[in-house]
Amino acid sequence: MRPSSVYAPRLLPLAFAILVAGCAQDRAVLLGPPPPRFGDTAPTAPTAAAAAPDERFAAAPRLPALLQAALDRNPAIQAARARALAAREGPAVEGALPNPQLMLGWYETSVQTRVGPQEWSVGVQQAIPFPTKLDTKADIEESEARRMRVVYERVARDVLVEVVKVSHEIAYIDEAARVSGEIGALLERYTTAAAAQDTSSPVSELFRAETQRAQLENDRVILAELRVVEAQRLRSLLDLPPDTPIGTPVLGPAPAIRTSIPQLLAVAERHNQELREAGIAMETALLRSSLAEQSRVPDMSIGLMSIRTDRLPAELGMNPEGNGDDPLVLQFGVTLPIWLQKDAATIRRARELERAAALDRADAIQRTRDGVTRAWFQVGNAQRLAQLYAEVLVPRAATAARTAEDLLASGKGNLGGLLETIAVYHNFRLAAARARADHGRAIADLERAIGQPLDPVGAGSSTTESGEGGDR
Repeated sequence: MRPSSVYAPRLLPLAFAILVAGCAQDRAVLLGPPPPRFGDTAPTAPTAAAAAPDERFAAAPRLPALLQAALDRNPAIQAARARALAAREGPAVEGALPNPQLMLGWYETSVQTRVGPQEWSVGVQQAIPFPTKLDTKADIEESEARRMRVVYERVARDVLVEVVKVSHEIAYIDEAARVSGEIGALLERYTTAAAAQDTSSPVSELFRAETQRAQLENDRVILAELRVVEAQRLRSLLDLPPDTPIGTPVLGPAPAIRTSIPQLLAVAERHNQELREAGIAMETALLRSSLAEQSRVPDMSIGLMSIRTDRLPAELGMNPEGNGDDPLVLQFGVTLPIWLQKDAATIRRARELERAAALDRADAIQRTRDGVTRAWFQVGNAQRLAQLYAEVLVPRAATAARTAEDLLASGKGNLGGLLETIAVYHNFRLAAARARADHGRAIADLERAIGQPLDPVGAGSSTTESGEGGDR
């Protein structure tokens, strides 16, 4: 039985790196130099000399470059890869015969025989497990190697998804800081002009304007501190020195979800890494149960021993046939599985573990379905919000702000009405940026849940953009 033959190694992390955020326009970047193939020499760890700040990420790093850097540098990915490579050696270890045993013996008192005294012996013995046991052990190790390969893919998937989510968060923070700065400058211009030229403006309106400006400054301080936190999170994922500058990530258009929940669930049942891992674990438990059943089958051993025999002394006047010859002893042994209670307990334990593995897989199926459904809702909700702000609320708020400016300039409006309109416009622009970031993060969570990028499942690029032409 060799179930691993039907599981060809796949480079899912590369596919995730290309498509995990729906960056359709950036695929040519990642399709250039391929990552190391599974089985090649692992990348060497960065040396102290290479720990200098990496300027590649200082100015608008593209998402594929960040994902590729995570694949190349992230310690968790490299550790999982090393474990997967180590697990591939398991079948050769467990499927081989145990090492033979060299045995040396000395006679405390020389034993006198017809052909001379026996002094010492030397022999070799080889244990031979029942052949089906070796095959089953090798199959177990092959199954474990496939599971570790899936673990490697899962770790890479999780790291790449986190890179995508952090990149969206940094892009949102930078856009929110830019919008707040623009609104702050606008408030400062109007309040300064009103205080200097328009003495008819009520004191309450000027106070409100100053209050809004103070709140904006506080928001910008909070955004700056959050920016430090998220930038460090990205450096940690990419294994970069703490002084590496991180620019605003360049993100592509988000894919529009065109698949139903049943279609996504069907994809998840084929590709989700947790489900695949649980399925392989169930196969391994079945093999271990089979090995436990064989505990009642005896093992064998064979050996060869030579006994060193001296010749009879000449003074005895005897020279029998074979005088001084070293006899060879052929040995054959077999284990006696007489401890029936132990074997029965071994079998019962294996069967319970097999049952537990089957239940774990059933639980993984349900958790995957729940995760896919929740992520699908989050994607749809964030997409609707992003479209609502981009197509309706932000354009209307911008129109209202321009109208309020015109009314104030013509003397038909007041500063209070303009301030209220500017506050709404500011909040809508921030909410639009938040919705776009949440949409990208929700898509990454959905791709994590189904175990592969959305584009092969039927997602297309969404043309929803910011009403202000913000970076995406």
